Amino acid sequence: MEERQTEAVPGKLPEANGQNPGQKAGKARGRKKRIILIAVLLIFVTTLAVAAYLYYRGVVYYRTHFFPNTNINGMDCGDMEAAPIINALEARIDGYALAVLGRDYETGESDTVLGVIAPDDIQLKYVGTREAVENLLRQQDELRWIEAYLDGRYIYSLEQGMTFDEELLEGVVKSWDACKRKNMQKPRDAHISEYSEELGGYEIIPETLSTEFDVESAIALIVEAVNGQEASVDLEEQGYYQDAAVRSDDKRLNRIVDTANKWLDTKVVYDWNGTEVVVDNELLKDWVSIEDGKAALDEEAVGAFVKEQADAYDTYGRRKNFMTTHGYEITLPGRNYGWKTDVEGETKELTALIYQGSSIEKEPLYSIRAMHKGTDDIGDSYVEADLNAQHLYLYQDGNLVLETDFVSGTMISDFGCVTPEGVFGLLYKSTDAVLIGETYRTPVKYWMPFYGNYGMHDANWRGAFGGEIFVTNGSHGCINLPPSMAAQIYQYVSSGFPVICYYPQGIPYIGPPAEPEPDPEGEAVPEEVPAE
Repeated sequence: MEERQTEAVPGKLPEANGQNPGQKAGKARGRKKRIILIAVLLIFVTTLAVAAYLYYRGVVYYRTHFFPNTNINGMDCGDMEAAPIINALEARIDGYALAVLGRDYETGESDTVLGVIAPDDIQLKYVGTREAVENLLRQQDELRWIEAYLDGRYIYSLEQGMTFDEELLEGVVKSWDACKRKNMQKPRDAHISEYSEELGGYEIIPETLSTEFDVESAIALIVEAVNGQEASVDLEEQGYYQDAAVRSDDKRLNRIVDTANKWLDTKVVYDWNGTEVVVDNELLKDWVSIEDGKAALDEEAVGAFVKEQADAYDTYGRRKNFMTTHGYEITLPGRNYGWKTDVEGETKELTALIYQGSSIEKEPLYSIRAMHKGTDDIGDSYVEADLNAQHLYLYQDGNLVLETDFVSGTMISDFGCVTPEGVFGLLYKSTDAVLIGETYRTPVKYWMPFYGNYGMHDANWRGAFGGEIFVTNGSHGCINLPPSMAAQIYQYVSSGFPVICYYPQGIPYIGPPAEPEPDPEGEAVPEEVPAE
């Protein structure tokens, strides 16, 4: 082998194998970089392999497990296999129950539990749970298991089929008390009570709710509810009960009761000729009723009541005791004086007050009034005419204000000319009247009739008054007065003023003469009406 020698050149370092030292250093650095790169590549490949392995392991794992954050029928099923989920879901059947609600068969109260369907009662169990869960797992894309960790949320509502014995269910339902025909109540309409003494009126009796329903139809509804896994079912909400046709809030019913009670609340306090008479609930309860679906007032009873009070307290036409100026008491017919109730008018007025439900104090309507209330209705102001003595007294508030002689009806003519005795009320008074008879027409200044055409008036054609003039030369029945006295009396009296005429020794009637002559006085006979 031939050896190659190299000569040394001054000023230069010898080359090693033909390379200088700088070249050798560069090559060393290149080798180091390659080593680092190879190491990095090895680490990357290793990491990638590990990651791939781990990913693969996850894919394999989630072929048989549910992703994290998975919820099935409200249960957290993350990272669980199908089997325990199936067991847990099917175990829930033990906690299931269906409450059947409705009306209490005794009270009609709503939301009452009529009965409960439990799993053991009807051999209830789930079916198809395994298939459903496994199918859900198969639908899961295991290749995307990493997404489930990053931002995944999987919520499922799994429908589980159910199976149960419908015959057992029917038997359970029919065993409930509410489902027995004997316990069911038909609805009763709201209605108006009888008159209540305690309430003083009428009230509405509320309707009775029906507790009757079709059991067979209800069973079909319950079967459907069980199949739907419902927690409860309400027969009332589903319209299984028949409601009453008339309820307590019925407008017509309330209007009737309100009307009747309004009438019953009427209170009328009468001053009936000095006596207090009260019309209130005690009377009205017998007059007000509810008939044929409406409030009714017995108007005939109202009229009978008014007439009864008039009969009890009216004094018109009744005999009256009177104490004369001479100090003895006499009894006289009441003729046209006294208190006389307008029965027809007051009946109408009282009826209207009841219909209005009024509360009022009043007098009854009078067709004729006296000067004083009570049975002693003459009072202290009156005209007293002693027909035997032919003397008149005028009292005002118990004081004798004037007295005078007069001439009354003659005793020798027709009896119609005899001045009647009794207690009278002045009908009216007028001036410048003309008294008309069959054969005369006589003017008078002061005309004060008290009974038909019997009255008091001035008689300026007479020269004397009093004594026994009246027996043979009396009037046609009127009380003839001296003009000055007639004028004074006229100022005191007014319509209704009492006029008492009496014969203390009896009527000295003689009878008509054989041939009666016309009266020259020109007075009206009782049948005639004076002309103004």
